[in-house]
Amino acid sequence: MGRIRALPVHVVNQIAAGEVVDRPASVVKELVENALDAGARRIEVRLTEGGKARIEVRDDGCGMDPDDLAAAFLPHATSKLASVEDLDHIASLGFRGEALASIGSVSRATITSRPAGAATGGFVEDREGALSEVRPAAAAPGTVIVVEGLFAGVPARRKFLRTSATELGHVVDTLERFALSFPEAVFLVEHEGRPVVTTAAGEGRRARIGRFHGDDLARSLLEARSADDAPVHVEAYLSPPGVTRGDARLQQVYVNGRYVRDRTVGHALREAYRDLVPPGDRQPVVFLFLTCDPARVDVNVHPTKAEVRWRDPAVVHETVRRTLRAALEGARPGVDVGAAATGARPSTLEAAEFAFLHGVGGQGAGREARWGAGAPGSAWGGGGATAFPPAPAHGHDPAHPHDHAHDPAHAPAHDHAHPHGGAVGARERLRPVGQVLTTYLVLESEDGLVIVDQHALHERVLFDRISDRLRTGALEVQHLLVPAVVTLSRAEAARIHEERELIAKLGWEVEAFGDDAVAVRAVPAVLRRPDPEGLLHELLALLESGRREGLDRAALLSAVVDRMACRGAVMAGDPLHPDEVLALLAQAEALNHAHSCPHGRPTRLAMTRRDLERYFHR
Repeated sequence: MGRIRALPVHVVNQIAAGEVVDRPASVVKELVENALDAGARRIEVRLTEGGKARIEVRDDGCGMDPDDLAAAFLPHATSKLASVEDLDHIASLGFRGEALASIGSVSRATITSRPAGAATGGFVEDREGALSEVRPAAAAPGTVIVVEGLFAGVPARRKFLRTSATELGHVVDTLERFALSFPEAVFLVEHEGRPVVTTAAGEGRRARIGRFHGDDLARSLLEARSADDAPVHVEAYLSPPGVTRGDARLQQVYVNGRYVRDRTVGHALREAYRDLVPPGDRQPVVFLFLTCDPARVDVNVHPTKAEVRWRDPAVVHETVRRTLRAALEGARPGVDVGAAATGARPSTLEAAEFAFLHGVGGQGAGREARWGAGAPGSAWGGGGATAFPPAPAHGHDPAHPHDHAHDPAHAPAHDHAHPHGGAVGARERLRPVGQVLTTYLVLESEDGLVIVDQHALHERVLFDRISDRLRTGALEVQHLLVPAVVTLSRAEAARIHEERELIAKLGWEVEAFGDDAVAVRAVPAVLRRPDPEGLLHELLALLESGRREGLDRAALLSAVVDRMACRGAVMAGDPLHPDEVLALLAQAEALNHAHSCPHGRPTRLAMTRRDLERYFHR
């Protein structure tokens, strides 16, 4: 007897289910795609236990007659393809005919449907691969599909489902993307009888962005459209230069209505923003909708249709890059953004030299006076040279009453210890000379010159301090006089619930404020510029990213501390008083690895007298 044999149909369907169905959100995605392909303009999704117990999707599309119902749960049965040539011109969202058969093989699924012109409807059931006969049923025009007990008969799969709140969050994210891509359709999501997503007829894309992500964000976005004769039509809503987030969750790309991840488009997006966003992991906000002849793009390259392959990727790349770049340039009147990318503008060094020589720039006309005012000799580790401005005055923010600008947990503190004592030896060996470009600290050593990146060094100090304190307890908090109300997505609310102990340990005090918001009562005291809304979104995005990447607890905590240290450190552009500089050096001196920041970038550059003499041929 041969060892090779055909698999039973129900096993084939369950294997296919493993590719296209992994959680309630993927079931909802497949069913909503079918509804949109059927011409639906109103789609209602009702869930129980986040979809783990029950999913109902109701639409007003064209409906199915009894013959269609009899074939609906059969594997590879579809109304959208007739020949292999059709694969070269796929205009529908679904086409493989796998979804219903896969869903039915791992649940109890029923379809009730009625075409608009029919006198009655029909009903069919798939109970984990066992199909019923089609029976007459009373039904409104359209289709209702109910999926119950997802993975109930496949315990190995069901154990990977998460809490109801988390699964609901994934469903909501899925429906929000459909709602953005198809603004002409109305979407409703209910959970346990309560509405969680509602949209109105006649909304445009900008209005829907505002509905899901806040009106302030929606109003701030630029709009970009390609020329009418472009090979790929581009419609985009994108953040202006300098407006960024800490994650790429709000970079969304849609191709002919389908939400996708695409390297070609992603690279074009990054090229459009080249030299317009800060370096590092800051990300612009972009909602990008591409429409083209289906023959230009192959959507049959991924089981869940999440990726595409372009027939002419270079054309797509250039169309997207040029369209976005033009909108970004238009947002900066009087500044030739395009020239900056080609090197036609003066370099940063040239601009800084011009500002210094002519008394213009960040310090304005008072720059020379501020830098010419001497500080007491005791603050320099020696007398003579005067190069630093006086200590900056700190304003009072009623929402953040505790000003920690000189608190050791918040910024480099003044060090009033004896100049010959312990770690303060830096006061003896290094003499502050000046602050260059309000970013680099210049100090004279016993045998040369030291240049310090103030942000990188302070970031290393804070990283070690925060890590030490987390090992022994929790971080100090800074209470807000007025709690900050932060609106959350369902996924973010679920993340707060699941990570509440860690979030509290990190110095956050939050409590529920309605169904989709929290009140922030305290933030970590280490933060120099408290921004409860932005920082909380950033923290939750980091926790979600770490979970997706499979980071263990230690690695995840290290990533969070890294971000907090970066946020808490003095930044490029922050003026520092000489006492603050000396305190920072004293704090760094106690570290074993102050030569680099947590990202591995160097914190200082040292040049000996011999180095200087060799350079100047002395």
